[in-house]
Amino acid sequence: MAARSQQQGPGNRPDTGVTGVVLAGGLSSRMGRSKPLVVLGGKLLLARIKEALDRVCNEIVLVVAADQDDATPDTGLALGMHVVADRLSDAGPLAGIEAGLKATGTPQAFLVAADHPFLSADLIVGMADVATRGPFDTVVPSKAGRLEPLHAVYSPEAWVPTISLALDAGRRSIYDLLNSAIVTGDPAVHVMEDAELASFDPDGRSLFDIDTPDSLAQARRMLGPTGIIRPDIRPGGL
Repeated sequence: MAARSQQQGPGNRPDTGVTGVVLAGGLSSRMGRSKPLVVLGGKLLLARIKEALDRVCNEIVLVVAADQDDATPDTGLALGMHVVADRLSDAGPLAGIEAGLKATGTPQAFLVAADHPFLSADLIVGMADVATRGPFDTVVPSKAGRLEPLHAVYSPEAWVPTISLALDAGRRSIYDLLNSAIVTGDPAVHVMEDAELASFDPDGRSLFDIDTPDSLAQARRMLGPTGIIRPDIRPGGL
């Protein structure tokens, strides 16, 4: 794991200066049911994510929709997460990112969608270290040439004003904001390409997400009947 303080913070959490922000306000339309409440390996997906973040985050924030009517908010509370709601009901992930970063009490936030079952602690800490050394306001992976903004490290101080202004102007795309920042350098963005990603997450599992019943079936094959990740089955299939 990359070099970063692992001193204990309040509640015996690691004092890394990173808050975990989990976005769980999506419609899950392709899955047909609430993704955070899907069971994988005998655990709720939300519980799996929370366990992974507990290893490397000072605190964990769960962002839900203001009108969310499933059990996700109550489940987050039961898991000990700080639950907040976004302020706009029709703004997609960008409103959730704003709400999560506003609730962050650390210099950095690792933001992830609530459909990533195999988060890598090494990758999360590595991204945060790259951001600190840069210094960068964002470290975002690029998988096969596509940015992954819902598995990225952000500086709340740099991004909350930018995102709030964009939302108030009717803009809804985090991709547009990131691509603009890459060009202008404000906020400062580091794109973590495939080779650098592989140095922290060689099997590429951390970016695997569950969007459909087929990808859930793939996750179950990757996990195996014992609940332990099978090294012979990777996100691409083999």
